[in-house]
Amino acid sequence: MPDHSIQRASDLAGDERLIVERWLGRAISNEETISINAYRSHAGPDSLIQQRLRQDIVGQAREIGSRAGDVSDRELDEILGEAFDNARGLLG
Repeated sequence: MPDHSIQRASDLAGDERLIVERWLGRAISNEETISINAYRSHAGPDSLIQQRLRQDIVGQAREIGSRAGDVSDRELDEILGEAFDNARGLLG
């Protein structure tokens, strides 16, 4: 069985369309394409690996920050605000 399916919204049967709209929490238009993926669940990394990953990320952030030079708190707030706005746009 396939783990992935792509359908044009205009090709969905009425009941299929209703299910997709319920899952999304909104109406879909005929111009949209619906993509469904099925994944097997798996355990996340154990706490030791999580801690190492966190340390790596903090280390990388510090190294990048050290290259920024003299950046004012205001400039830093603006940069972070823009980054958060962009990330939210990708997620929502």
